[in-house]
Amino acid sequence: MEIVIVPEGGFCFGVRRALTMAEEAIAGHGGGATLGPLIHNKQVVARLESQGLRVAEEVADIQPGELVMLRTHGTGPDTIRALEERRATIVDATCPFVARAQREAAKFQAEGYQVLVLGEADHPEARGIAEHTGGRAHIVEGAEDLARLRLGKKVAVVCQTTQRLDNLRSLVHDLLPQVIELRVANTICDATSKRQEASLAVARTVDLMIVVGGRHSANTTRLAQICAGTGTPTKHIETAEELQAEWLAGVARVGVTAGASTPDWAIERVVARVGELS
Repeated sequence: MEIVIVPEGGFCFGVRRALTMAEEAIAGHGGGATLGPLIHNKQVVARLESQGLRVAEEVADIQPGELVMLRTHGTGPDTIRALEERRATIVDATCPFVARAQREAAKFQAEGYQVLVLGEADHPEARGIAEHTGGRAHIVEGAEDLARLRLGKKVAVVCQTTQRLDNLRSLVHDLLPQVIELRVANTICDATSKRQEASLAVARTVDLMIVVGGRHSANTTRLAQICAGTGTPTKHIETAEELQAEWLAGVARVGVTAGASTPDWAIERVVARVGELS
């Protein structure tokens, strides 16, 4: 059996940066807390917890003066002020690409635009971006959500960084006839687009596609959807232990890709397990 690994899969720049910061926090402070999971990968988060970096779900869970890391998905200004009031030592691990989306949203709001955030309403990144407009932005998952909004004359769009470009194109296409002035900040992460394109290309040439990454990871879930859209059987797994021998029956070529929060060792274990089962 031939195994084709998508080289663009796995940790992105923002995740690698955050984990380096986490290692420094553990080494320098003996640990601390992250406000929400640092990244959407249970195995990595569990490793960090075992080293002393616990997960706090709310500001109230942070001890006065404690070191706290802001997750890669970012957070809003009110949350940061609340942490400052608790005298927390703040380490900002917000992905720089997410931070750009936050700045663009705040700028558009200040300039008088009705801000739309193209993203998932329940995702911490999209919520954090909206919070940078004072909570006045609307989160939309696609053009189909426009019907529920009363659009103003001036509208601006920013994107959750893991969005698909075709979803942004569709939203802009439907907005143009409805507004007088439209501003768009394409804040989709370039690494996300490249990972999606490379995975799509591989998925079209294999008999089975395996996508490795957290089930709560938006970019990994979207990656699995893209691969499945080619018609190639696609399996989204978190760990190598989830692989099933029957998936590989009659398969001559299998593709392996991974989300932005998936470590190299997790990908390597999946590849090794495929070899064992084939």
